[in-house]
Amino acid sequence: MEVKDTINYYVEPVEIEIYLKKAGKVRTIIKDMFVELIDPEPLDNDTSKKIFEYFISRNEPIDIIEITNLFPELISIVFESYYHNINLYEKLSMYFKAGLSGSTDSWRLALYFTELLMKFEPTIASSQHIGDFQTYNLNYCIRKLNALGEKFLLEDSTVMYLIKRRNKAYEGKPKDKEFEKLVELWQFNVKERPF
Repeated sequence: MEVKDTINYYVEPVEIEIYLKKAGKVRTIIKDMFVELIDPEPLDNDTSKKIFEYFISRNEPIDIIEITNLFPELISIVFESYYHNINLYEKLSMYFKAGLSGSTDSWRLALYFTELLMKFEPTIASSQHIGDFQTYNLNYCIRKLNALGEKFLLEDSTVMYLIKRRNKAYEGKPKDKEFEKLVELWQFNVKERPF
């Protein structure tokens, strides 16, 4: 698969075993699987649209701590939804701010914190008021690290999530056989991986 604008893709290395008949050997090669990042839409309500518009216009990740400052009417809803992990959201907010100030390592940490916090979704805050800010932030951090030329890997469950979003967005369109084959090989490798 030839991809020109790799910033908008998550790149997952896939191991492929090839049998070399003449040599009688098996070689392993790595082929990159490019998973297109599909951005979420805000919810169909004014608050969600305002939140997304605000952060997109500033080219920033959606910071849950900043949301409480900008939209005080959401303070109680945010606290009720995230009080168990509020300390992690405060750290994530610090990583976002440090990343926006130029710290590359902060984007990597922000990505991994976002991956972790996605496991606690959906909440009342995200599903009824804010929208899918976690996917927005995941894509944002991946694009940032891609633009900086940084290498990174995501958890298998996150890669599968991105694949599912990509496949849903491409329903009804011509199939990309090479992509589908790489997904199949990647899934096989994940199942065979020792833990």
